[in-house]
Amino acid sequence: MRGTPPRLLAALALIVAVTAPVALGLEGPPPAGAGTSPIQPGNQPTALPGQSNGEVDPGQLVLVEGPCKAARAAAPSLARLLAAARGDHVALGTEVCYRPRERQVVLSGNACSAGNCACAGPPGHSMHGWGKAVDFLDGGRPIVSVSSPGYRWLKANAARYGWNHPGWAEPGGSPCPETWHWEWVGDGGTMGADPIRADVVALSSTPSGQGYRIVTGLGAVRVHGDASDAGNAAGIPLAALIVTAAATPDGNGYWLVASDGGVFSFGNASFHGSTGAIHLNQPIVAMAATPDGRGYWLVAADGGVFSFGDASFFGSTGSFPLNQPIVAAASTPRGQGYWLIAADGGVFSFGDASFQGSTGGITLNHAVTGAAAAPDGKGYWLVAADGGVFNFGSAAFFGSAASKPLNEPVVGLSRTPGGKGYWLVAADGGVLTFGDALFTGSG
Repeated sequence: MRGTPPRLLAALALIVAVTAPVALGLEGPPPAGAGTSPIQPGNQPTALPGQSNGEVDPGQLVLVEGPCKAARAAAPSLARLLAAARGDHVALGTEVCYRPRERQVVLSGNACSAGNCACAGPPGHSMHGWGKAVDFLDGGRPIVSVSSPGYRWLKANAARYGWNHPGWAEPGGSPCPETWHWEWVGDGGTMGADPIRADVVALSSTPSGQGYRIVTGLGAVRVHGDASDAGNAAGIPLAALIVTAAATPDGNGYWLVASDGGVFSFGNASFHGSTGAIHLNQPIVAMAATPDGRGYWLVAADGGVFSFGDASFFGSTGSFPLNQPIVAAASTPRGQGYWLIAADGGVFSFGDASFQGSTGGITLNHAVTGAAAAPDGKGYWLVAADGGVFNFGSAAFFGSAASKPLNEPVVGLSRTPGGKGYWLVAADGGVLTFGDALFTGSG
């Protein structure tokens, strides 16, 4: 990684007051409570068609983090769940996700040898064998107590992402309760209940402001308004989840970026390089394109910046201890600088990017998840998971969703061409519009 000590402009601004939302449109799937919820004690994950438990084709799995691989359908919601927990200052992690059959055999034998054969379960029947179960960690340790912050957070929030705590795993639910074990039934599970969707990672608007593209963690691209469909990565066996996207200046192409830094180019978006073959200290979380579209920056969670094409390197926070990880990035209009934004709203400025304020010194109700720069480069917006919008410098405030009940958390913000409005997009594909942003569809 190239890098120099960051130029951190140490100043904080008061949060601009967030008033009642003035959204023109909000669409999305019904909440989990509508119809029949899949979050039921007796519900179970569905098997993967054409696969054998514990012997799943690697192309049916995708990396979420560390060694954790999950079934493709379950992985995006797991990534969103983990990000939300950490944004709420809960150190949730994963110990086991997909578990091969040979490992199931070993664990079953060990349990029987210890006199717990009834709790082991026969190999080939574990929900881990479908990549649809996770044993969670809390602060790096297994969740073994109902008083654990991780367990309490999961009980309150996991259902929003389609993750279920089966009845047998509940305390008192069986002779072998497991407070750490949760299963994905977001597709409805074996009960065929209503699905719960939590897979959207980005919204990218067109140059005219008359449309946008919504991108999912598996690389699906859904176009609305005058946005053109130049292809997607949904049919590609991904090594890692898609985490962000950016469009070319004329809107006739776009890039999708995975957490390992793999870059997928569509339309007139040119490939200028990636970090797909580089060992990263932290996953890639953000991308910003240069004004002419002939280069881009990839940004890791530790603030490491990787420059490609005509994108110049102006500094990073890769060697700087951060209070919270970087979650978003935006470039200046001339492409001679960029901002990196942390989950606590801390803003780091490099090159000709000017510091206009941050929320870094204030406790937020929910973590910042996205950002956008004002057209003149003299301001920016930050958005939190609850839809709260914070504006700084020349970026005007047009409303927020902070007081509006959302099915899923907000994952990004995109401004209109003139900067007189913005779109918020939630993990279920719901779109909220403010100012002169037009609603042209959701999903």
